[in-house]
Amino acid sequence: MLSAMSSACYRPSATSIRRAALATASAGTLALGACFSPSAAPEASFTEVSAQPSGVKMPKFSSPDLPSTPVPTTAAKPREQGRCATDATTIAACLPGTTALTTLGPGEALVATDDGALTVVAPGKPPREVTRIGSPAKQLLASPSVTEDRQVYVLRQDSTVARVTILEGAPADVRELDALKEPGILGIYFKPNRTGHMISKLLVGDPGIEFQQFCHGPENMPALATAVLDGVPQLVQFSGGLIEPLGGVDLDNSIGGCAVAADRVIIAIPGANKVISVPIGAEHAGLNATWHIKGAPETLVEGEFGQISHVASVPAKDGFEVWGATTNKKSGGTVSESDERVVRLPNNGAAGGSPD
Repeated sequence: MLSAMSSACYRPSATSIRRAALATASAGTLALGACFSPSAAPEASFTEVSAQPSGVKMPKFSSPDLPSTPVPTTAAKPREQGRCATDATTIAACLPGTTALTTLGPGEALVATDDGALTVVAPGKPPREVTRIGSPAKQLLASPSVTEDRQVYVLRQDSTVARVTILEGAPADVRELDALKEPGILGIYFKPNRTGHMISKLLVGDPGIEFQQFCHGPENMPALATAVLDGVPQLVQFSGGLIEPLGGVDLDNSIGGCAVAADRVIIAIPGANKVISVPIGAEHAGLNATWHIKGAPETLVEGEFGQISHVASVPAKDGFEVWGATTNKKSGGTVSESDERVVRLPNNGAAGGSPD
């Protein structure tokens, strides 16, 4: 395995400067170091940016071939078939503690649980456990062509990485990626190259950086991620070896996973029992394209399902649906007898339709 690590600068404020060891590495290739240069803490209140972005046009996803499924209201419907019953809102219930969630394609998602299981969930179908991976998953990263190849990359909590191919009606095929195994991996992401996309890893040696999850948009745009930087939850972009906070959004001192749905980024705020949708676009085009927050965030849910820590954007007939996985059992708050659950969230303002 060829890999490289280099020192990088970390400037949390004008008066506090210290060095951090950030590096990226990918299987079979050298990788550049990274530099973290955050702005100050997010503003106390959000100020809408009036300037319009230019350059890369954000996609609008639509296909008449995808299944039509109703988008729920925010209120969970009564269960009439027992505590583990599902309905238009609840995709799966009575799961072990959830650790990650990602899309598998139209109307399907893959959820990881703390017993090391990976389970396929879909509306109107019983959850289908497809494999056990030993150590629980820390992150699930769907391939850029997951709808066709049904491949998901898994970062385990023991810092090992595997490629999992979901097979119809059979156990999943699990292939270990030993070249990526290294203590201290905080996240995995895709880095474009001449032949497509290469799976890469992020290493951060600074204790002021608590990484949460990568989430990808269009292939020509930098990876987005959620992180806590010196105690401040932030949405960041990772491009050219830099971790750059986008700022301007009050995340209530808590942040979970994220997902990109066309011209919105969905962010879980588990400590506030909220999921928000933030309008986002390309600031400029080209190899150095960057993200740009375009307006005020919108709250999709607040308290209806308790604590949601993981989110996914799932293709649907009219765009994307937003799905979330609860983590109420470890929150210390109210726990439903059907927890943990995967639920469909209203996505008015996000890509796709509106709640009924």
